[in-house]
Amino acid sequence: MTHYTKLFFVCALTGASAFAQDVDAIHAKLNGAEVKTIVNMLASGDVFEREAALALIARDDMRPALTRAAADALATLKSAEVKAQLIAVLAERNDPAASAAIRDALRDADGTVRTAAVAACGQMRDDKAADALIAMYRHSSTEDVREALRRIPNPSIDRYLVKAFKSRSSANRAALLDLLAARRYPGVCGLAMDPQLFGESDAALTRSAAAVIRTYASEGGFRPLLDFAQKLPPRAVDLLLATLTTTLNESSDKVAHEKHIVSLLQACSPDFAPVLTALLSSSQGPIALSALTKRLESSDVETRKDAARNLGKWMNEDALPALVFAGRNDRDLGVQNLAWRMMIDVAKRDDKMKITHRVVAALEQAFWLAPRQAERVAAFDTLKLYAKKNDGIKWLLDRIAAERSEFADEVKQLQKDLNINY
Repeated sequence: MTHYTKLFFVCALTGASAFAQDVDAIHAKLNGAEVKTIVNMLASGDVFEREAALALIARDDMRPALTRAAADALATLKSAEVKAQLIAVLAERNDPAASAAIRDALRDADGTVRTAAVAACGQMRDDKAADALIAMYRHSSTEDVREALRRIPNPSIDRYLVKAFKSRSSANRAALLDLLAARRYPGVCGLAMDPQLFGESDAALTRSAAAVIRTYASEGGFRPLLDFAQKLPPRAVDLLLATLTTTLNESSDKVAHEKHIVSLLQACSPDFAPVLTALLSSSQGPIALSALTKRLESSDVETRKDAARNLGKWMNEDALPALVFAGRNDRDLGVQNLAWRMMIDVAKRDDKMKITHRVVAALEQAFWLAPRQAERVAAFDTLKLYAKKNDGIKWLLDRIAAERSEFADEVKQLQKDLNINY
């Protein structure tokens, strides 16, 4: 080890020892210190003294007199950094005695101090800071001001936000609506259910309104929401479809709602019909099944395709007969192919499907009657799922191997994979 290396280690060890002695001296100075002594240390040129005094004010010394003295010091401290730190530790104390001084700091010339004061007012939920924060929000709706307004429960904030939101001249109505929602303003859903918010001029506002409705739609509110949806352009309704579905399925009067949807289908505009059929498919009830099945008899091709698509969302085998019938008998090839695909999709839900003759019979018909090879291949792949559950379809696999030579090798491979002697 060289002379210089030895000197470095000696200095380092000496410095560490001196630092420990300084910290011990600071702690000794603060131990049982008068309030004035602690506050005076905030203006010290020694960073360790300042930090120790701030830590004491934040957590260790909860004397009310210290709160008052530290709050008074905000007006006299010269360092903006120390003032911001002191505001933060006073907020941790959450003593109302400091609130007035922190509110005064909202007007400080230094932006760092103002930002700290805004955060502290929000953290302490200081009702009396509402007017000053609203004034700041008018000038600049920064994230820290919005967060403080979110936290403070003063009703005057709601009144201001509602008034500003209703004013067409407001620059960012979406942000106002989001803030009202974050504050859990009781009337926010009513504000959002305004058809004018769902125009194409302000996409952000439309999304915010849809999000508010999704979050705050009341239990039992399906009918009002459906009535509202009928007033909107088709693209906007798509934003509410998930909310409509949820409120329908959670409703205690679901059957009555299904009947109402069926009645609306008879006279609604073609643009709104897919919304109603999607709701029927989500409900999965017998009324819905009957209505969608009947729509397969429509003279309109698009109506029949829509019905087939929604029956293809069924989670049980009840939809299979209608889809097989459409696949076999529809006069439009596109509807036939779609019906077979949807039938196979339903049958593929083998985790929810029981192995029944009706399921296997539907797949058998798809295999022989579907016009395209793609659906026949899909039907065979689905049959494999059932073959893995039991060997009750031996007769069908034997027939496939005998009559459809292009699948013979796959049948043999399936036998090998399952180690089943068919």
